[in-house]
Amino acid sequence: MKKLGLKKVAVMAAAAFTVLGVATSASADTQSDLDAVKAKIAETEKKVSEGQVALSKLESQEAKTSQEIATLKKNIAARSEQLADQARAAQLNDAGSMLEFVANSDSVTEAVSRTVTVATVVRANNQTLADQKADKEKLAQKQTDLQAAAEKQKKQNKELAQARADLAVQKTDLEAKKASEDEAKAKAEAAKKAAEEAAKQVAAAKSTDDAEKAANQAEAAAASVSSSSNNGNNNSNNQAASQTTSQASSQASSQASSTSAAPAASSVNSSSVLAMADSLTKMHIPYVWGGTSLSGFDCSGLTQYVYGHFGKSLARTAAAQAAQTTRIPVSQAQPGDLLFWGEGGGVYHVAIYVGGGSYIHAPTEGQFVKYGSISGWAPSFAGRL
Repeated sequence: MKKLGLKKVAVMAAAAFTVLGVATSASADTQSDLDAVKAKIAETEKKVSEGQVALSKLESQEAKTSQEIATLKKNIAARSEQLADQARAAQLNDAGSMLEFVANSDSVTEAVSRTVTVATVVRANNQTLADQKADKEKLAQKQTDLQAAAEKQKKQNKELAQARADLAVQKTDLEAKKASEDEAKAKAEAAKKAAEEAAKQVAAAKSTDDAEKAANQAEAAAASVSSSSNNGNNNSNNQAASQTTSQASSQASSQASSTSAAPAASSVNSSSVLAMADSLTKMHIPYVWGGTSLSGFDCSGLTQYVYGHFGKSLARTAAAQAAQTTRIPVSQAQPGDLLFWGEGGGVYHVAIYVGGGSYIHAPTEGQFVKYGSISGWAPSFAGRL
């Protein structure tokens, strides 16, 4: 029996080593993907910054061109008025007319000279007016080109901002996946250690009963590895993993009995939920009534979006979401729970509790997704999913 026990333990330990190797490899791959996304985020943030600078320059040039056009309009108006005055002065009966200026010449030579002078003045004024009008047309075209370039830059900036937001979501998903894989790896390491310890106990067992008992403990450890590897990647808080020893199972049963009156822990990975919600507060996402995407959220659209990334389907409205939760006092809220304002069908607002009296929500028109404080605006109750 002792030899059979050792054989059983050897098989179980081999399984533990295999799962541990898979968990380690998966965690390394996810870390590589996470590093790549972080690099893309840094690159995109640089482009966003450069785009803002470029847009600022274009808008500055556009404002300068508008000022130059306004100045030219004034000059053209003044020049046109001057030419109109000269035209009026050319009337024969006008005491100050140009014709009288020429007619009062003392000689033919002087008359010719005065005629040339008048013609030169008129031609110069006409040419100046024509030049100013041409300059105005050039500036108007320049302003049109600048406006087109600014609109193009605005579009590019918006696309870059959207790309940055999408990358932030990828980063949060990968961080959640990495955390889950790290937990699975930790469980596999613990199970491997338990199997190794059981192997030592089998080897040192003085009776077949002791050897069989140690072998059964090793088998339980291997079952724990299998359960952890199957469930860890889906939800790092999955409570269905087997205990590695009968003592741990007894302890878990005792804890369950002592806390049976309290609401069950949240069924979602609160750390991942909070990581994603926090990233959204840094994206300047506006409040949009009925909004459910990164271009804009309302309160329930935000919670629906965040929890949906972790396999929890929430209803569309705050009142309907409240009905999906187990109601608890705000004082008992834990990070990852929902906070609600209003009662019954009159629930009108929802937020994600982050702990320490703070929450994340999409407040109202004109504001962005941001943090709020219970002391500043107290919710009516909390809800646990």
